[in-house]
Amino acid sequence: MEHLERPDELTWDERRLWFEEQEAAATRGGAKAISEQACALMIDLQAAFCAGAWTAVVILAAAIADAQAFHAGFPRDGLAEERAWLRGLRNALVHENRKTPAITIEDQWSKRDHWEKAARRAVRVALATLYPAAAGSGPARRGTRRTGKGAARGSGP
Repeated sequence: MEHLERPDELTWDERRLWFEEQEAAATRGGAKAISEQACALMIDLQAAFCAGAWTAVVILAAAIADAQAFHAGFPRDGLAEERAWLRGLRNALVHENRKTPAITIEDQWSKRDHWEKAARRAVRVALATLYPAAAGSGPARRGTRRTGKGAARGSGP
């Protein structure tokens, strides 16, 4: 039950370093005005990411992206498609479809790699929303592929 307990130190540190590298790359271009709430949620986002709470990462990243987009007046920053992907996945996780849930208990065991990829993409989207000057270089897009509504059911992040 590795994902129900704190990961070993090496795994935690690898995740922490990846997160910090993504954040450092995103902040290079600076930001005009960052939402206080979005910044505060980043602390929980990093903790959830390091713990491997992948669906919590997706939900928090969507909250951060929404808070920042609202704070910035919904800018036209080229991230609309990525935010739509994130919002769609978040909605699928938060608003259950009883016939086809976005995640199942079985998925928690058998699709950890899928959810980790989605969580990494979600972190990049949240960071790109906070720091749009760096978004032109593609931190939200790097290493991702576009997906539709089926992203939550295994078509990949």
